[in-house]
Amino acid sequence: MILRRITEHVKAQNWFAVALDFLIVVVGVFIGIQVSNWNDARVDQLRALGYLERIDANLEADMLDLEKRTRFWRQVADYGATGLNYAETGDAGAHSAWELVLAYFQSSQVSELIPSQATYDELKSAGELGLMSNLDIRNALTNYYIFVATPSVTERPPYREHVRGLIPLDVQQYIWNSCYTSDGTGDQEMHPCPSPISEARATEIVDTISNDAALMAELRYWMSSMHVAGLIGRDRLDSATALRAMIKEEIAKK
Repeated sequence: MILRRITEHVKAQNWFAVALDFLIVVVGVFIGIQVSNWNDARVDQLRALGYLERIDANLEADMLDLEKRTRFWRQVADYGATGLNYAETGDAGAHSAWELVLAYFQSSQVSELIPSQATYDELKSAGELGLMSNLDIRNALTNYYIFVATPSVTERPPYREHVRGLIPLDVQQYIWNSCYTSDGTGDQEMHPCPSPISEARATEIVDTISNDAALMAELRYWMSSMHVAGLIGRDRLDSATALRAMIKEEIAKK
């Protein structure tokens, strides 16, 4: 319709009307482009919001997991310290021989730290990190998820294999059944439990383990790794807390 009008005005040499029609076309195209751009920007904003909400949920899961892992690592470290102290000083303190056997076994436990980063991986693989218009959040996300699990939070130390080769299988089975629990979410707990064996037999097991210098060196290394794991867990918990605060502030703006 507008083209027919322009043609008629050209034939009539009504140049003012031609200019006006042309201006209407230009303004219409401009408005159409702007509306399209606004719609695209709004869609991108909604997608970014969705990603932020999902990442926030991932971070919340990370924080809960970190709290559980750090508690477990601390318990492993406490058991290891008990075993090392006896091997180095010969002083059992208030601990029975059975409690020392339990300490040597439980200090071989592991709890791997695996971040919840499915949403970030999806965002990155789709090349959509640019949806995060807040550069501070984008940089914080990259720094948080650039984490590569160190051996301290993923390894299965030689001590674990070696000490379990020295503790009789029936004793290990009792510990698994009576002194340890886990669930489908990966939560692990270690509990005090009464001795299933005589104190004399427990003493023999303790002597075999504590007098093995190479094994105690492996335990010492593992306890050092547990200390590092605790530091990593604390740092990541602080980072996740700060990142969640930034994300929640950004979500509130949208």
